[in-house]
Amino acid sequence: MSDEQVAEAPADAGEAPSGDTDWRAELSPELSTDPSLQHIGSVEAMAKSYINAQKMVGAEKLAIPGTWATDEDWDLVYNKLGRPAAAGDYDLGEAEGELTDWFRDAAHKSGLSDKQAAALATAYDEFANQAGVMSEEAMKTARADVETELRKEYGGAYDDKMARANELLKEFEAPDLTEIKLADGTLLGDSPDLVRLMVNISDYVAEQISEDGLAGRNSRPGVTDEDLQSRVSEMTAKNSPYWQKMHPDHDRVVNEVLRLREQIAG
Repeated sequence: MSDEQVAEAPADAGEAPSGDTDWRAELSPELSTDPSLQHIGSVEAMAKSYINAQKMVGAEKLAIPGTWATDEDWDLVYNKLGRPAAAGDYDLGEAEGELTDWFRDAAHKSGLSDKQAAALATAYDEFANQAGVMSEEAMKTARADVETELRKEYGGAYDDKMARANELLKEFEAPDLTEIKLADGTLLGDSPDLVRLMVNISDYVAEQISEDGLAGRNSRPGVTDEDLQSRVSEMTAKNSPYWQKMHPDHDRVVNEVLRLREQIAG
């Protein structure tokens, strides 16, 4: 068989032509050079693109407003995307809390759909709860630091001073004062300055004011020498702090007894 005969033999119809073939080559020049076809690499890709386009036929179209758009234009978009007609129509599921009304108003103004608002509310609720746990841990640490600081300052008298300060709060019917929450999340009772103030007041009351009232008979008409002597006897009873030099309340009791005896002596 000659070379000419080999060259003229027809190609097998089942074999693809050798070399790279551009599927656009069979189109007219006008179509083959259209920019919209340049990114499509094969007839199969072209077919998929056509099928997807056909599926979009009849689907609702939504034009995105440009920089010229007004609030009313965006309202139309938000409403089509699923924003409820009113802020109160949001269904936030389990994400209900103190900020619910505020959150609903903000979500509606921002154009969030019901699904988006619920997802964001849930995420915020989880964040707030996590922040609350962290805040509680921080408060425990701060409370421990304050106790350490005051124990160092008051030494062995710490427990006694704290007890008297708490009794003072109860006496003035304000036991919940220390539970007031401040803006930073800490409690008023965790403030070392407040603790010192209450301790100083309780010390003053213990030193200057007897359990029966203000010190001195002139400040309380009707207080007799017998009343004062009875108080002295109570404070100097056996096993009282008056006789225990190492007791944290010893000095206060001794000073109070001296003061009462001076009043008795006139």
